[in-house]
Amino acid sequence: MATQLSSFRIKGSLSKNIPYRSIYTTFEVKNRNIFKRSTLLGSLISLAGGVVLMGRAFAKEEEGKKDCVVCNISEASGPNKIPNLKLYQYKSCPFCCKVRAFLEYYGIQYDTVEVNPLFKKELQFSTYKKVPVLLAGDDQLNDSSLILSVLRSWMVGTGTITQTMDLYPEMSFQDERGKEMVERVNRYFIMFGDAEQIAERKEEREWRQWVDDRLVHRLAPNLYRTLNEAVSAMDYISSAGNFNFFERITAKYYGAVAMYFLSKRLKKKYGLKDDVRLSLYECVDEWLDAIGPHRKYMGGEVPNLADLSVYGVLTSIEGEPVFKDVLLQTKIEPWYREMALQVNQHKGRNIDSCITGTIKPK
Repeated sequence: MATQLSSFRIKGSLSKNIPYRSIYTTFEVKNRNIFKRSTLLGSLISLAGGVVLMGRAFAKEEEGKKDCVVCNISEASGPNKIPNLKLYQYKSCPFCCKVRAFLEYYGIQYDTVEVNPLFKKELQFSTYKKVPVLLAGDDQLNDSSLILSVLRSWMVGTGTITQTMDLYPEMSFQDERGKEMVERVNRYFIMFGDAEQIAERKEEREWRQWVDDRLVHRLAPNLYRTLNEAVSAMDYISSAGNFNFFERITAKYYGAVAMYFLSKRLKKKYGLKDDVRLSLYECVDEWLDAIGPHRKYMGGEVPNLADLSVYGVLTSIEGEPVFKDVLLQTKIEPWYREMALQVNQHKGRNIDSCITGTIKPK
């Protein structure tokens, strides 16, 4: 339910140097505080590293710089040259998995920095303490959906990333409790083309928001449904994350207990069925129904940002019991396997010549 705003103001201005002809201003502010850390339970969850919505990412995925071919992108110059990208992440966070799926699909080279969930010293440079955070040269992008929108808008546009970010101005406001909040408007919009072209991407925007507002909220209650499943999930999270030995053991066992009880609160918060698996299956079926029988992907013959968002989030649970159940109880496996090929083979590097009119694909 949207939080009522008591006051707000818009920061920043729109660049006049980019030929975008239509800008929409739509936003929804949500109360994302799931728990208070003043309790023992909150302390344990804090130690678990804010992994409320975490799951299992691909175990085979290598840390650090990705060995991707980037359509000779290193030969580009000026605003079309891609800056050095550094992704600050929790490896198993579904929002971070979403960003990695995008970067891998488009064959964009990047570095990763695994953030310690307890102290977050890797994010000392930032006032924003959530992940993912993407540094693109001198620019900092926060929020997975904003990251995808800014990068995609930049790829098909003509301005720099800094100029593209101007199209997503910050909105600072106070919520009904008087707490200062900041949001970026239009974070699901690809800011390129005229009003008609932007309107044509309405379905993509709606389903990207559906991923954040609906699909993601069904993961944690399923990952931590039982104590055994919670231990299994936290075992991977603690081994893949940036924990020292003591933090790893504490996160695995105490964190599993904390996440198990938290999952029950999330189940109630989001109105899930008694059998939370059924709520997740329903979500998956909604997605497949939206694609329909006559499209390979929601994007048609090639994935769009909604496809990449759903796929990226689902990779966070791969290898866990819930993922196996989803494959058995729904018909998503063919789409999922096709998406895995698209992403792992960087098929998107041939889309739009990576940067329209500038870079030729190999």
